[in-house]
Amino acid sequence: MNQTTSLKTGLAVAGALLLTACGGGSSSSDTTSTASTAVATTTTTTSLTIPFAAKAGTTDINCDATLTGLGSSGDSGKVSDFAFYVHGITLKTSDGKSVAATLDDNDFQDPQYGVALLDFQDKTDACTGSVKTTNKAVKIKAAVDPTTVTGVEFTVGVPSTANHHNASISRAPYNRSGLFWAWQSGHKFMRLDVNPTALVTKLDTTTTKTFNLHLGSTGCTGDATTGAVVTCTSPNRPSVTLDGVKVTGTTTSTIVLDYAKLIAGTNINIDTGGAIGCMSAQDDKDCPTIFNNLGLPHLLGSTTNTTQQAFSIQ
Repeated sequence: MNQTTSLKTGLAVAGALLLTACGGGSSSSDTTSTASTAVATTTTTTSLTIPFAAKAGTTDINCDATLTGLGSSGDSGKVSDFAFYVHGITLKTSDGKSVAATLDDNDFQDPQYGVALLDFQDKTDACTGSVKTTNKAVKIKAAVDPTTVTGVEFTVGVPSTANHHNASISRAPYNRSGLFWAWQSGHKFMRLDVNPTALVTKLDTTTTKTFNLHLGSTGCTGDATTGAVVTCTSPNRPSVTLDGVKVTGTTTSTIVLDYAKLIAGTNINIDTGGAIGCMSAQDDKDCPTIFNNLGLPHLLGSTTNTTQQAFSIQ
């Protein structure tokens, strides 16, 4: 064998060994196919808008609207305050997954704790003042294919990790003074105040103009300014699970809070004692039916609704 023949033979053997080491041509094709599949199934982060609406029956809630058929007395009325917090937004998909959403950072949203404020009061000073900015949507990002979204879950209120602080010096959306409570107790998760046409009669037969609905944690102990952990015997954070959600473009179905359904069975023209309306105390006689409609237990009521009745998909 001459030198040239020996060199060709050596190269052929080396090429065969290299092909064997790489698994041959068919394996290379399989690797490419697998990589293509992986790329195809990778879900990118999607920006979505979740619209919220506030209604009383078929009437959209704003400062000028007259709401009708309210509560067990069927009275009419107008709102003076109407805002609520939500957090822990999760999207449900057709393949059974739950995908946590991240909130955009703006004046109505805190991405750190996943809290958003929905505000339908479009005038200042309990609806008697000048026009003010409202917020009727939550802006989120989620690692989800929007065509697979079928539902949404969230919790009403502010999580305990963000609830107990000095709200007067906190960032938005926690710095709205009308949603402060004694700050050891945190925030009002919902402030839905309505002025019934026939007023509110108190136990002493005098009247007042507003039926208040203030939802928040109660029975709270501990002073956050000293570093103490604040604990509350009644957290009062309703969980909401809604199916039938669809995404059109980058916007989901609208989530509706129906005030009429929330106060169904409650006489907003009669206050039964204590704070006017329902202010979440476990001895407040105006709260049991409202709590029941939120799927929350109350010491004075027997909860028949295991899930909330006030929120729905439009």
